Amino acid sequence: MQREYKVRRATVDDTDAIAHLTYVQKAKSFGNKRSKYGDNDSLFNSYQTLRLVVETNKLVGDGNGSVEGVEMEVENIVVAYAELRNYPAIGSLPSDSWLEWLHERYCINYPISWVNTLFFTYVVYAEAHPNTLLHIQREAFYIENRIMYLIAVKMPELDDISSYYSENFEDMEKYAKIFYPREFSIQTNSDTQSLYIVHRYSLLSKINYRKALAEDNDDIVEIHECEFPEMRAELGDFYIAEELMRHDKEAKNNVLIVAETENDLKEQTTSGFLWLESEVDIRFYVKNYELESFGNLISFNYTKPYGFEVINVLSVEPKPEATLFTADAMDDLESSTIIGGVPRNDSGTSVASASMFKVSSIHGQIVYSNNSETLNKFCLAEAIYLKFMYIFEKIMTIKYYISQHKKTINLCYNKENLQKNEDGVQKASNVFAVKFICAHKDFPLERLFNFLCAMFSVFPDRDYCIMAIPTSTKPLRSHLEALKYFMPVAQRPSEMSNLDEVYITHRSTIFGEISLYRLEREDVETVQRLAMDLKIDFESKSISYSSSFSYSSKVNTHVHTDNEVRVIEQIMEDVLENPHSEFDVFTIRCGNSSKPAHDNTPIGFVIVRRFLYHRDLLLHYHLPKDDHHLDHERAEIITLKLHPLFNNSCDLIFRSLAGRTNYFDYYFFCGRKANIFSNDLKTLMMLVEPRPRKKNVFNTLPSIIKSPKTIVGLPSYNYFNDHLTVFRHKLNPSKFFGNSNRLVIIGFSSECRAFLRQLLFVWNSKNHKNSKTYTCLPRLQVTVIAEPGIVEAEYECTFICPECANSRSKSCFMYYENSSCYVRDVIARMDLRYWVQFITGHVNYIDREKKLVRINKACDVVYDTLMLMNSVNFNLKDTLPFDEQERRPYNFIQLNHRLDRFIMFYKVRVLLEELKRSYRIVIFGSNLSTYEFIDFLLTHGVDPTHVILVQPREVTPSEEEQKYKNPMDDTNIGYVLDDMLSDIDLTIYRDFTFSHWVQHAASNFILEVVFTDCYKNALRLDCDIFVSFRVGYMDPIVKKCLIDSDIQLRNNKILVNKKFQTNDPDIYAVGNFIQFNEPVNHQYRFTSEMETAQKLMHIMGLRESEKPYEEKYMYPAFFRATLPMDYYITKVTMPCRYLSSCVVNCMNCSLTTYYHNTFCRIGLSQKMIVDEIVVVTKRSSSLDYLEHFCGKHESMLNNLKAHHKNGDIKCFLKFLQEPWTELLMHEDFEDLQQQNRKILMPMIKNLQNLKDSPEQHLHDVNKHFLEQNLLDFVRENRKDFKHEFALPEDYVEENFG
Repeated sequence: MQREYKVRRATVDDTDAIAHLTYVQKAKSFGNKRSKYGDNDSLFNSYQTLRLVVETNKLVGDGNGSVEGVEMEVENIVVAYAELRNYPAIGSLPSDSWLEWLHERYCINYPISWVNTLFFTYVVYAEAHPNTLLHIQREAFYIENRIMYLIAVKMPELDDISSYYSENFEDMEKYAKIFYPREFSIQTNSDTQSLYIVHRYSLLSKINYRKALAEDNDDIVEIHECEFPEMRAELGDFYIAEELMRHDKEAKNNVLIVAETENDLKEQTTSGFLWLESEVDIRFYVKNYELESFGNLISFNYTKPYGFEVINVLSVEPKPEATLFTADAMDDLESSTIIGGVPRNDSGTSVASASMFKVSSIHGQIVYSNNSETLNKFCLAEAIYLKFMYIFEKIMTIKYYISQHKKTINLCYNKENLQKNEDGVQKASNVFAVKFICAHKDFPLERLFNFLCAMFSVFPDRDYCIMAIPTSTKPLRSHLEALKYFMPVAQRPSEMSNLDEVYITHRSTIFGEISLYRLEREDVETVQRLAMDLKIDFESKSISYSSSFSYSSKVNTHVHTDNEVRVIEQIMEDVLENPHSEFDVFTIRCGNSSKPAHDNTPIGFVIVRRFLYHRDLLLHYHLPKDDHHLDHERAEIITLKLHPLFNNSCDLIFRSLAGRTNYFDYYFFCGRKANIFSNDLKTLMMLVEPRPRKKNVFNTLPSIIKSPKTIVGLPSYNYFNDHLTVFRHKLNPSKFFGNSNRLVIIGFSSECRAFLRQLLFVWNSKNHKNSKTYTCLPRLQVTVIAEPGIVEAEYECTFICPECANSRSKSCFMYYENSSCYVRDVIARMDLRYWVQFITGHVNYIDREKKLVRINKACDVVYDTLMLMNSVNFNLKDTLPFDEQERRPYNFIQLNHRLDRFIMFYKVRVLLEELKRSYRIVIFGSNLSTYEFIDFLLTHGVDPTHVILVQPREVTPSEEEQKYKNPMDDTNIGYVLDDMLSDIDLTIYRDFTFSHWVQHAASNFILEVVFTDCYKNALRLDCDIFVSFRVGYMDPIVKKCLIDSDIQLRNNKILVNKKFQTNDPDIYAVGNFIQFNEPVNHQYRFTSEMETAQKLMHIMGLRESEKPYEEKYMYPAFFRATLPMDYYITKVTMPCRYLSSCVVNCMNCSLTTYYHNTFCRIGLSQKMIVDEIVVVTKRSSSLDYLEHFCGKHESMLNNLKAHHKNGDIKCFLKFLQEPWTELLMHEDFEDLQQQNRKILMPMIKNLQNLKDSPEQHLHDVNKHFLEQNLLDFVRENRKDFKHEFALPEDYVEENFG
């Protein structure tokens, strides 16, 4: 059998194989072998730039060869392991001084620099496989394109050392050139240190480039067909030859380059090709793409005679958060509105007479209205109507969230040598384009970097290269590799549809060396200039030129950038004046790293300091617990600024930073409500996932944060409690994870957020397998279509409620989220907008044949898989009246999103300001969200006597729905709340059905709401605001779109199969608006969003389940809300797993406690499983940890039922906060349960097969195994618990004498 070697990066799974290779006698090695002995788990603790293993195939058998007719099994075994890093493993040598040491001790004629050299720190390989050394070196050169030299340092031989530890360089001598130090002498000083230097091109075959000939057609077409067969099918077998033989004017603009390498037979073979284009339409790209920061792709010298051409373009940027929902933003909105409220009505029409007219929305004509029935009521509410209509309704439009303005661009060009009628703009072009780049399937894809170097050599006078990727095609394998060195270019608003995605790179990105230099006094102005670019850049994007009048805005949109600049200046002064400063400041430069700083071009800077609060992060974030070796090697990035063209050098920058600071674990924090500092590389750092389920903190105190007194404005985070987005870079190589198909999601519901979180952390696992080996980065092909303002409102964090700003005892309705921590953290502890493309718009139609979604009646979004995740919680009726623009009345609200909360907040504020004592708010609903909204009104200045609550008459649902556990509803709690509200004179009407509302004849405004009781008696209520909490999951507009798209519905629900697929297998639907099209025996609505997302990932093949897949739901659903009188409710319910065995109206066991304003109810099923936990309390602490207890047997909860019966439990909440609950909340407790099940189930089955098996014997055996496993579990994880659990060995005396 032929021996084959495979070189790959080492992972933690290779630990045992590497250790075995180190310990065996028949292995050669060089480097420090002693450090590899000891605990195998510490093998990967030390920093290494590269860890490589070599595998080879081995026949599994008796070693006598294969037997005829019998297929022998082949397995891969590890035969070599190597560690390399960017500085040598010499203990006494500082990591940032090796270059000086090298030139001082050795006479080396190689141009060695900081960034083109790696050092072997340890290599071990089986004696029978010496060729693995060659494969390791080649792979290192493949991976590190900028590395030219590999160096191994041979230490002097000592007489008293065992031969087992001696280094062996015999095989290394075949590939390296040996250098001896200056003091070396054969006669007097032969046993010295020496260097083995391997040059890149002594091992890798050189790549030759030449212009393609027609004879190369077959080779190029064959290479291209492997990645893009559609081109050959469309253009035929000779399209390359036909292109090369063209003689028209445009033919000279195309350049085809062939790359050739030498094979083992010394023959030149075609390894790849480049198809370049010299003529790039400058005007087209400037009009349609944001290219100002790239000089508009023109080479221009302002000191020489020049001309210019004017181009008018549109530019669009998202508005800053501070200009959206804050009180100052609302004042600006009112000031910038044409009418701007009643006091500014200067149309010549009086306020009183304005209601006598209606304005045609088509022609703007004023028409007299003779409808006197509603006139008087509307006159009283006219001022409110005008503000509702002209101000707050703008929040629901797309234009409110983007800043679009016209911009004039001057395309300047030099007139020297410009011929008459010659296009000066095109002649000044500073760019060329890559049409295709492709490598042979056997060619190492990492070496494609050399192709990029070659293409700039074809155009030595041009600095930029662009690559256009059509949106309708999937990127090729070679294109994805090449795009690592490009950056995307933003599109401008354009009349052209389906523009290509354009990427750009610069000559310096390919050829320049990135190096870091410590801050010197002369660098201060450079850093200030780079820092001020932040502010200038931000201000330029915040200016709007579209307004026809001006006003003084109250919003300071660049408060964060001003503060950051001030802090940077203070830190620089501290570093330069204080030799013991806690900060380190470096400038990032491009050029020649072996030259001084002033000879290199500054492209950025970075500020870091030691990070000492890692322990506090473990409460909320999924981080390894055993990284104690990094306790003094962690750093926090304060700010990092880098030119975007050099973002691809992220790993190199952090590697260089580690060599100069000895920090090997870098963190960057973004606080939602703190001053935001910039980090241009944060999306290339690994996002740390919050814990999916929270634990009880057991009164754990956070670390005391020591802030530098001399630095004013530097954010001081509470790492224990603050909502932080945490980025991490542990110097591991970067690896991208994500989906390969185009996935489009409609809606931004809780299920959508949970699913996006699963996609974002598809690499994450409980054992940190991937994160210990790689810097895991998401690369998602996901587009989310959401209505205007939905996403922006969810991520808004600058809003300050004036009523609750100074209150610490009560959580404000505007910030309080009802969903589980898994969903809440998608907003609070990460920002999906960095990795997911969000499109704002209204969905009009789904074209299932063409696989596209039409939005805003003009834009098409192409998909491979479509997901419907736009269910809502409240919908009054399907047949509500709309105006001409399909809008509901301006004073009607359903609180389905946080955006609705903002609109409601400001409408209530206007109501209190304009009407004061004569307003009326009508609320329709009876679920927990209804009472939460009433609490908001009562705590924000609304008089309860002006609030009317109408409770709907409940219609008996189907038998299946009656068995569903719904955490958002609780009838018994509602009865108590009704009594409490009646005591404060809030009017309540019960058992009414919504009939209709009465609008003003000329305006989209509700004047009266009509309800009917069971006897058809009408209840007519005047209202200024009507709020409905009537349960309904399908929005009427969504329903119309689905019907038009031929998506099957039943009873206002989308029909899906068990895989959540609709009648179109490429369209999935998830949420409470689905219904299975076949009978199922488990609950699938009102379930855990996290578990639903996990099921979808498994069904769609996006992630393998860590546990066996099960259709039934195993995790509880969670809901929380604020209630009147300063109460909070938390409700956790377990979905019904067996509907057929559940009896409607059958009372299960319900246990309750009431103690010190805390009411608790725990529901037990017939099998004594906890299927419901309800806590109503005045304490605002989070109770997310209750999820751990729902679904457990009551005996597992310390015999909860027996203790309650004996009167031992005064309060269930206190009971579930006792130390023993810490065991159940441990992340490995479920694994313990699975282990117990695997052990006990076979034993139980065997005993059941025996006749007359004694039950007591079965109980004793089970108890013995369970107790032993539990003790082992506590013993193994004892350091993770805050409480010290006793073990038997704690009571064994050390001395028996």
